[in-house]
Amino acid sequence: MAMKKRVVISQSTVSAGQLEDFFRMIKDGTFGGEELAAFLENPKKFSKGLTIVRAISILGASKVITAEQASKAWEMEAPKSATIRYSEKVLRICAQENQDGEDWRLIYINGLSLREQIEKRGTDETKQPCFNNENWWLEKSEESWAKAKPQAGYYLINFKGKYAILNWNKQNAEIAKLGPDVERCHEAVFAEAILTICLVNGECIAESWYHWSNSASSDGDRVSVGHFDSDGLGVHSVWDGRSWDCLRVALVRKFN
Repeated sequence: MAMKKRVVISQSTVSAGQLEDFFRMIKDGTFGGEELAAFLENPKKFSKGLTIVRAISILGASKVITAEQASKAWEMEAPKSATIRYSEKVLRICAQENQDGEDWRLIYINGLSLREQIEKRGTDETKQPCFNNENWWLEKSEESWAKAKPQAGYYLINFKGKYAILNWNKQNAEIAKLGPDVERCHEAVFAEAILTICLVNGECIAESWYHWSNSASSDGDRVSVGHFDSDGLGVHSVWDGRSWDCLRVALVRKFN
């Protein structure tokens, strides 16, 4: 009588966490039967990060814009692969915070500077989304920040618009209370994100407020981006001692 062959995975070969990750990927459709066979041969080969399918499952489709969607919206070539540099635990924390009224979204950013964004979208109000026609930030004196290109990739951004009626330094104090994994969103990332959201699903974010960034204009005031209404996306700079309701903060999770 022929004996059935057993497959034994020793503790030294694969951890419980790796098995959990692998079966999670089977469940979300990332891997199938062929991958299972390969996994049994070499478990460490499949020690991969969070998939976009899993991210959508956690946050919901309305809170995710994929690399393919974002690249198509900006008429750019989609990346061959785009790693999500966040853990499943972080996405679950954000999803729970969304249940409590926050607005965390996972958005793919192509890495366009503000100058590149206005070159692509223009200021024609009949061709939305666009920028408004204030051009002070197109001067040579503003190139150090207006031409800055952020790193391309997936960003977790909270579009709630927090810390209104606090000056810039007091906002920083509130951000510090959240710990080292959260910071102000870069102004170019924020601008590209809300333009992408509008291009993909027609939703306009920050219609009545500005995101106040870390960058300083040539006169030392802090750059703010927003008030995204029918006139287009606005770019301004404001003295950091101001404390207006419209000056708020979009938070971003640091990559982990």
